[in-house]
Amino acid sequence: MTIPNIITLARIALVPGFLISVIYGQLQISLGLFILAATTDVLDGLLARFLHQETQLGLYLDPLADKLLCTASYLSLAFIGLLPAWLTVVVFFKDFYIGMGVAIVYFFGRTPRIRPTSWGKGATFVQSITIGAVLLGAVLELDLSMLDALFWFTGGMTVVSGGHYIVKGLDQLKEGDTRNTAAPV
Repeated sequence: MTIPNIITLARIALVPGFLISVIYGQLQISLGLFILAATTDVLDGLLARFLHQETQLGLYLDPLADKLLCTASYLSLAFIGLLPAWLTVVVFFKDFYIGMGVAIVYFFGRTPRIRPTSWGKGATFVQSITIGAVLLGAVLELDLSMLDALFWFTGGMTVVSGGHYIVKGLDQLKEGDTRNTAAPV
């Protein structure tokens, strides 16, 4: 097990504590855990490249950790009324549709190539900034309506990113990258 993968697993382990702190209204703790998780996200990637410890496991584990934290954050913060429900639906279903797309590509005998794109990285970054801004605003007891433009921007980036991944997935379906599969008996 590499150091970057251990750090990624630590990020996954932070998610239940984050959820519990949101549910019980301990938003200072939620903000601290979110900042810690975001820091581990940057750190694991840098270490993987610097230490030449990029692994196949890390290629799957890192985005899984990101999606788990993001989904838990959006659902819990919408549940307590800090994020608009529409934005949470957009973020959740973009990831759901990507997961379905990977399954469909695999079902049609193709090997899914799961690589983050610049649109995907941009959307994830903006989604994270939104979570951090909402938590910071709530902790400082600011009027969160001033974040409306950020919510719309995040929603737009998420939709564009999702559309980009759909186009990439359709391209994979058109390609001849088939696995040697037999029909079920």
